[in-house]
Amino acid sequence: MRPVNHPPVVLFLGNGRSYHTLDWFRSAQKLNPDNQPVLITDLIVGESFKKLITENDLVRKLLILDKFLFKKQCRLGDIWRNILKLLAFPIQIVKLRRILKTYENPIVHAHAMYYIALARFTADKYVATPQGSELLVRPYKSLAYRFFSDVALARASRITVDSSAMQKSLRNLFNLDAQVVQNGVDLDSIMSLRSTGITRNNLVSIRGFSSNYQIDLLLKAREKDAPDTPIHFCYPFVEAEYKDSLKNSIIDKDKDLGRLDRLDLYKLLLSAKLVISIPSSDSSPRSVYEAIFCNCIVAVTNGAWISQLPKCMFSRLIVVDPYSEFWLRDALAFANACADIPYVPSSQAIDLFDQKRSMQKFYEEIYPSFTSIGYS
Repeated sequence: MRPVNHPPVVLFLGNGRSYHTLDWFRSAQKLNPDNQPVLITDLIVGESFKKLITENDLVRKLLILDKFLFKKQCRLGDIWRNILKLLAFPIQIVKLRRILKTYENPIVHAHAMYYIALARFTADKYVATPQGSELLVRPYKSLAYRFFSDVALARASRITVDSSAMQKSLRNLFNLDAQVVQNGVDLDSIMSLRSTGITRNNLVSIRGFSSNYQIDLLLKAREKDAPDTPIHFCYPFVEAEYKDSLKNSIIDKDKDLGRLDRLDLYKLLLSAKLVISIPSSDSSPRSVYEAIFCNCIVAVTNGAWISQLPKCMFSRLIVVDPYSEFWLRDALAFANACADIPYVPSSQAIDLFDQKRSMQKFYEEIYPSFTSIGYS
């Protein structure tokens, strides 16, 4: 893969606590060690989130909201955070304009709808990368959110999404086009950790501990199909009230691991017999792709993203209906039959899901399309 030589500085505008945003940021750092990207953010820690930003990162701060947030994640805290971000919006516009004036011809890449809206009122040109639910769920539930999204996206120079479902929804909602760029996977780290000597015993739940990810249905199925089987729960975020409502279904042998960093997540996945991801709504689940590359069998709910997978990745999935009887029993049986078969990624899978190659697409195809400075 050819290196990228001194493009204009890329300013990532987004949530400094988000693994998705930080992974794109880290990939850009690796691709351009001599022209480091800059992260512009209003959130770094708070609400019990682990700090992802390091002292070596180039970070420009908007009004940092951490100290105004709740100490832990909860539904009321989510509502308050959203209100606070809206109240701070005019202040953030002023601060962001001042920051952008210090760069010559920057590339502004906004991740998630709030930050896309900030870019819309501050940047002459910007790349917009909305998240899955921001196009697949929220605009259909709220006319106000749909209007907000329409305004935010209308002036974007380019829009990227991680699935054909998001691409279709964007066109239906706002008559806008987007380029699909998959959420990449850190294949270098995964391959460095993979070993044939690892024993696979664990049942692992890897998505958010929230109602969308239907943890209650997993616990009900466990009680019926495998009552003594412990579950390792790791999750990027939690709905505290939802989790508390399920405490009587948790058994002593379960492991509540919370939010894991990337390497610890990979180590957990490398010990998993079966990984569970059964959301009611999904776009392009990177954690599922990570599980596949970690040699896992994954039980998933049906979604459009499945049909886009290379055959080698599809073979590691069992599609389940979490409302059907014995779905977990069937998934465990499938895992027992297939877990010892090593996953060998095809060249197509690597090309689609290596995060370095995903980031390279931005530098070679997307960023140059609206900047006068060339790339080589």
